Amino acid sequence: MPDEPKLDDSAAGFTEGSIKAELKRVLESAAFNNVDRLKAFLSYVVKESLAGRGDLIAGKTIAHDVYGRASVDGSDSIVRVDAGRLRRKLSEFYENEGFDNPIRIHIDSGGYAPRFESKEIENDPQARPDVHQITKVRPQGALPWLLASGFGAAVGAVLIYWQMSSPERPATDFSARNQSERSALAEKSTATLQAANLAEQASGLLFPIANVKYQKLATSMYREAIQIDPNFPDALAGAAHSLGTLALLAPDADTRMTLLGEAQGYAQKAANLAPLSGWAQSAVAWVAFASGEYERAVDISRRAISLDEVDSKTLDFSGVIFGMTGHFAESAKVSDPSRSRNSKTRGPAHLNIYGVASFHLGNYEEAISAIDEAVTQGGPVSALTLVFKAAALQAIGDKISAAALLEQLQTTWPDFSPRNVLERFYQHPQHSEDLLGLLQEAGWPAGH
Repeated sequence: MPDEPKLDDSAAGFTEGSIKAELKRVLESAAFNNVDRLKAFLSYVVKESLAGRGDLIAGKTIAHDVYGRASVDGSDSIVRVDAGRLRRKLSEFYENEGFDNPIRIHIDSGGYAPRFESKEIENDPQARPDVHQITKVRPQGALPWLLASGFGAAVGAVLIYWQMSSPERPATDFSARNQSERSALAEKSTATLQAANLAEQASGLLFPIANVKYQKLATSMYREAIQIDPNFPDALAGAAHSLGTLALLAPDADTRMTLLGEAQGYAQKAANLAPLSGWAQSAVAWVAFASGEYERAVDISRRAISLDEVDSKTLDFSGVIFGMTGHFAESAKVSDPSRSRNSKTRGPAHLNIYGVASFHLGNYEEAISAIDEAVTQGGPVSALTLVFKAAALQAIGDKISAAALLEQLQTTWPDFSPRNVLERFYQHPQHSEDLLGLLQEAGWPAGH
């Protein structure tokens, strides 16, 4: 009778059946819906590990066995990109629907072999109280005695603060909050609710940011919302954003100044009506950025985030401002895929912003992964999407894939000039030149 395969060290302490059961839970989860390639990747590495071949897992074996491709055709880079996507998907799964699973599967950076971790779950579901109900939990053990003294009260306060400030789950469900906001707007007036609906639809057109048609359409929708309710701050702030972007993309100086003047008026009115609104402050910051007041734009963006740390619109424009002014780490932080954000019905523009920030930080594979994830999740796609992905591919040595993307760029957007667009957004010319240099190495014509 043949010997049973020896499990890898990473699976020590777990039965093969328990690991397979966890793999099944992961593959059937909502987080892994419509990502067949990632599911095949994960299934392969887990099964190889269970067969005792975890130390033999490499990019070329995954490319051959999972994708049916030879490593000489640039598929190694695809494996690296997919590994980054898979790590994020696993993180997303275990932060949400897989939070209480008894086993966790990890793919650590720097390799492809899985690592298995035990997640201890207390039998009593009330042993881990809801952080929102923490003050209702009765102290147990020695804690009542401690609370009888002043010192004990201080200790109790610290314990309560620690539990409240260390939530075990990220706050990702904003449906109740959004419904409350709509109810409040409806109580004010039906017109205000109608304006809010229209403004929210317009906000979905603010990205792709370099698409002039989208910006003009967004502006017209914001203006319609303002006509319905002239004092609705979100619509005023939104119009300031779209007009500011149009000013950056304007064909001549006169048009640019006219658009900036109108944007400034909307932004100032929004901030006067709602000075504590992160979105209104973001409008002021964006107009400052479009006017070339870069330091002021960065400062006000930071203020905007401090006022609303989860509004995706505010985070997205702050991420663009940080990235275009050279604050790449700050841009990556506010656009990080793991950050809680209230996106309502808007697409995940933050993934593209995170990809750009990662590119400039030298994390090219992370940049490619983020851009691919944006496409998968229905994020905004534009010529700039191909530009940054092609540059990142070139940076990791995958010239074949980079050249193929640039060919697609020329076919799909024949009149698009990366240089013309990038130079309008970047504060420091060297940052756009770094990007353009990689494009030229991949075959893009110089000067375009």
